[in-house]
Amino acid sequence: MVKTFTETTTSQPTRSQRKTTIVEFVGSPGVGKTTSCNCFTEMLQAKGLHVCQSEDLKTYFRNLGRRQKLQLFCNTLFMKAFTLIKYTTILARYKIYSLNSVYRFLRLSVFQAALDQMIKTRKVDLVLLDQWMIQELWSATIFKTDAMQQLQTELKEFYFKTDYLFYFDLDVETAAGRIENRSTNRSRFDRMTPEKRLAEMKKYNAYLHGLFQHADCLEKHTLSTEQSPYQNGELFLKLLAPVLPSNN
Repeated sequence: MVKTFTETTTSQPTRSQRKTTIVEFVGSPGVGKTTSCNCFTEMLQAKGLHVCQSEDLKTYFRNLGRRQKLQLFCNTLFMKAFTLIKYTTILARYKIYSLNSVYRFLRLSVFQAALDQMIKTRKVDLVLLDQWMIQELWSATIFKTDAMQQLQTELKEFYFKTDYLFYFDLDVETAAGRIENRSTNRSRFDRMTPEKRLAEMKKYNAYLHGLFQHADCLEKHTLSTEQSPYQNGELFLKLLAPVLPSNN
């Protein structure tokens, strides 16, 4: 089982003194991002590394006091005001009039601020994020526009900087079948009929891959989910070897 991320507050070096590696995962629903992320976390923790996942970040944020949350929100709103206006303007240009699409960007910006705050005072070697900005931008704009080719070029300026970016590749028929068999309603695709789900995933999967391809991240890799999570985990560790601490 994946260990719960524990916070350490005793005399930890700041982020400027210690490098934390940020890893972002991208892939359509049903490809196994969360399962793989849990597997990779287990493998890293077995090496004595301190790993934070998306759920750990959410827990950290929930445990902040009301005043701290408000301060984070206000600071983010102030720092991101111009970016938020530009993002909203681009959405409007493509006739995407959705408060939810704007909310998704603002919400993740607050979480980004919380992440920056957390890794300044906690011992975190790696952060593995299976639902981050590229995935959220995809979710915020699919079903809203037919101009996906042009939009994916403009959205790249809103990506958060990450050290590694991984795309989980899986044929849409298999991914759609996995969604049909899972018990949770994690995405809008869960609530579709099998026929509509497959058609929509075929239509929008290429858009997600295009968003991935437009990222400026230098360490950009594709993992085949025809391999088991542990097989991919071995490749994952090999690719991250240059940044993994040698002594823990």
